[in-house]
Amino acid sequence: MMNYKMTGCKYIDEYIKLVQKQDVPYSKWIYKLIELVCEIFENEQLTWNDKEIEKYLSYQKYFDYNLFEWEKFLFVLHNCIRDEDNLLRFPEIFIYVGRGSGKNGFLSFEDFCLLTPTNPVKNYALDICANSEDQAMTSFLDIKNILDNDKERFKRFFKWNKTEIRCLKNNNVLKYRTSNAKTKDGLRTGKLSLDEVHAYENYDMIDVMKTGLGKVKDSRVTYISTNGFVRDGVLDDLLKKSYNILNKE
Repeated sequence: MMNYKMTGCKYIDEYIKLVQKQDVPYSKWIYKLIELVCEIFENEQLTWNDKEIEKYLSYQKYFDYNLFEWEKFLFVLHNCIRDEDNLLRFPEIFIYVGRGSGKNGFLSFEDFCLLTPTNPVKNYALDICANSEDQAMTSFLDIKNILDNDKERFKRFFKWNKTEIRCLKNNNVLKYRTSNAKTKDGLRTGKLSLDEVHAYENYDMIDVMKTGLGKVKDSRVTYISTNGFVRDGVLDDLLKKSYNILNKE
């Protein structure tokens, strides 16, 4: 068992300790991930805001589930850790897990958080994309259902309909989009979420959607996927890139 030097960030260290104690499921790739993260924290000047992290995680109270420890670990890495230039240190995240592991629950929680005024960037557009409308709507509907189930509380903070959810205070907006790449030009996306990446045969829609990134501060990408039947497509590329990163190649 390897002993890692802690990062000093509560929710990252809590997961590392659980893996060290073998109290949660783990694999060699999780070990490699933790080793890489710990090296980055040790060798770079990274910062985070504990109050911001706690505020984000307090939004779990609106969901009928709490995040797993690995989800808190990834959420904080992806959304709250900044480099010496105050840029997001881990702006792209790839979650590759089995069905029923909670990846859409993670995505729903993350997007809800970034809609709120806790996100320091105003006019922040969040786009969820998938090859099918039903899949693209999954996390969108998770959030919409929370708002629908307590309209009196949330109507003071959000305006929503069947196609978009908008925060009234900061004008952040969440939409879902499907696979017609031709309709995506000119976007100013802050966060791009690509759901069930295994279904993408090529990069047509991804390339168009990613052209909207970088126009807004704190641009992010979240890829989530189970395995699938499309080979030599986007998923296999992401897996190869990820393995190379974890192997420090």
